[in-house]
Amino acid sequence: MAEEENVEESSEPKKKKGGKLKLIIIVLLLLIILGVLGGAGYMMFLKPKPDETAENMPAKKAAAPKKEKKEGTGIGTLYPLENFIVNMADSGGTRYLRVTLQLELDDTKKFVEALDMRKPQLRDSILTVLASKRYEEVSSAQGKLILKQELLRRLNSLITEGSIVNVYFTEFVAQ
Repeated sequence: MAEEENVEESSEPKKKKGGKLKLIIIVLLLLIILGVLGGAGYMMFLKPKPDETAENMPAKKAAAPKKEKKEGTGIGTLYPLENFIVNMADSGGTRYLRVTLQLELDDTKKFVEALDMRKPQLRDSILTVLASKRYEEVSSAQGKLILKQELLRRLNSLITEGSIVNVYFTEFVAQ
């Protein structure tokens, strides 16, 4: 009889563990169902409909000044530059960098003409900056961002007629 009592006692805790597991599964399923229903409710009732946003857009565009409207379109006038190929500042001189740039300008024709006249100065400054970099400095995404900022500062210091808003790499090969 003592053995029968031990068998009964040991089987009861197993049933409780199985009951707890079922309870956890049921609670998780309820949370998932509530999340799906909440997301569906948001999409149906709280999210603005595309028709409403399309109707409000012309009123917003008409109220905005021209300068803001231009900034919202994204890119201003682009000024393309030819390829730059430089030896990098690594020891041994076995690495090179090949870059093609486009400069985003504030939109004036006089500024484009001024850049055409100063193109040799711009190319010289860009070559100087690129040749001073090591492979480790430009191989990461953050290194490329730092290089863009340095080029932007250097080029804007050369010109007085307008300003360069951004520098875009259209080709970037470091080997």
